[in-house]
Amino acid sequence: MKRRAIALTIILLLILITATQSMSIDFGLANFMPETPPPGIRINSDGTVEGTNALRRVANVYSFTRDISDTIVVLCDGIVLDGAGYTLQGNGESTGVFLQDRSSITIENLKITNFHWGIKSVNGLYSPSNPGSIVISENTITQNDYGLMLASSTRCRVCDNNITNNTMGASMFSNNVFRNNRFENNKYALDNYIGNNDFDSSNTVNNKPIYYWINQHNRIVPSNAGLVVLMDCSGISVENLTLKNNGNGLYLSGTTNSMIIGNTLKNNKDGLTLTRCSNNTISGNWISNNNNYGIAGSHSPNNEISKNRIRLNAKGGITLDNSINNTITENKIDENGGNGVFLTDIKDSNIINNQIKLNTGCGIGFGYGPKGNVKGNIVSKNDVGIWMSNAFENAVAFNNVTQNRGWAVYLEGSQKNNTIHHNNFINNYDTEGCQVFIKMLWVYPGLNYKGPPSEAPPPELVAGAGNFWDNGVEGNYWSDYNGVDIDADGRGDTEYSINENNADKFPLICPITTHSNQPTPTPNPYPTPEPAIEPDSFPTLMVIAPFASVALVGVGLVIYLKKHGV
Repeated sequence: MKRRAIALTIILLLILITATQSMSIDFGLANFMPETPPPGIRINSDGTVEGTNALRRVANVYSFTRDISDTIVVLCDGIVLDGAGYTLQGNGESTGVFLQDRSSITIENLKITNFHWGIKSVNGLYSPSNPGSIVISENTITQNDYGLMLASSTRCRVCDNNITNNTMGASMFSNNVFRNNRFENNKYALDNYIGNNDFDSSNTVNNKPIYYWINQHNRIVPSNAGLVVLMDCSGISVENLTLKNNGNGLYLSGTTNSMIIGNTLKNNKDGLTLTRCSNNTISGNWISNNNNYGIAGSHSPNNEISKNRIRLNAKGGITLDNSINNTITENKIDENGGNGVFLTDIKDSNIINNQIKLNTGCGIGFGYGPKGNVKGNIVSKNDVGIWMSNAFENAVAFNNVTQNRGWAVYLEGSQKNNTIHHNNFINNYDTEGCQVFIKMLWVYPGLNYKGPPSEAPPPELVAGAGNFWDNGVEGNYWSDYNGVDIDADGRGDTEYSINENNADKFPLICPITTHSNQPTPTPNPYPTPEPAIEPDSFPTLMVIAPFASVALVGVGLVIYLKKHGV
């Protein structure tokens, strides 16, 4: 019994060490658990103050009597923190005013500068007697990484503030009220428009009104807009606006049958974001120099994205996640810092007649879906031409795939039965003697084996599944094809071999004329790129890996101790 207790103690200690060393996650950002308040001045739960004599208390009002250089942590409810025109000064780190699980707090008449978070409210509580449970008013919040962070806080009332020269002006959760705030000269004014915040046009971004519409229909966004958010709207026209320096230049959620035409979306974190949006037309826009994606969408089917110029976005041009039956046509997508066009589900989508060049990533990437059409595109000088994963029964035809730094076509996963014909594959990477790479697959013939374990058949590495590299009559033009055409029918007399399951049986001797039309970009001049700032992220792998390592350590120790009779 004693040996078993010692063994269990060792297991628990090792698991604890593994977990604490592996989990380098900022749970404060994710809000999965309460944060540890930062060090600094305390307004304690009993109303007493520790750490400074520069706060004068009269009843529930705490007033500055001079400038303060420290964090203020509020640990009680129902108070007013009055800056009286003085400054709360940071050192570029930590938080100016920190609130957690607080209600009925007012912060006013204060200048907050040079913190990571100017004001941070975590899990702000709603007080029925005070609908504006946390009030932030008449402050100047400047030169912070984040001016306001309302993390999982609702029912905050933010009014009459000057929020200037921050990296991010404000990031919020939901159901907060904003009135008469001036967001000036922030790299990004606002971010994280998660659900039903109450903005009116008294709020401005660089002297232009914010239009944050909820459940509006058949309206035109005014031409003086500085930021546009459309939540559960329909029939909205957004035309000829310049939207810049926001978390999203244009954000649509649950919005349908709307027109996004002729706008300039630049220098935002994302140019245009779609969430649960359908049947919208996005055409003729200039989308450039955004820190993440030009257009990013999720669960948004049946949209038309056409004739846009999408360039110099740091993480990619167009990315659509779980979004089927979209048409992407006649766009010019170039020099993005990621993929040109990337769809995680191409089902019933059409990528047609686009120019996709000089992107750091694949020109066109798609997977997890059938019946997509990739036709008539110019795909040139990207890291990879066309990337396909777990894709089947798609048509890839009449494309010019030329001079890509990686393979012309890269296939992986359980892809099969795609039809790839009448493409020009010219001068793409072919160090291994072929412009196509098909990743081999592991198969496990012993998966259902019932005999002795020592006789189980081992896993095997086999060639990827087969696709059709011709239409039964003609295939593709390959610049590295070495065959001949003795009968002069325009087709090689020998096949172009890729692997044992894939071959172009009718390779073309001469390049074909594809059906690509040249998209016409909007007449804006090329914007000057701005340096990118990497946003905070929360990778899923960072959550899974620590718990996986904990489980492995625990299981391994149990097996070891059992084997040794503990």
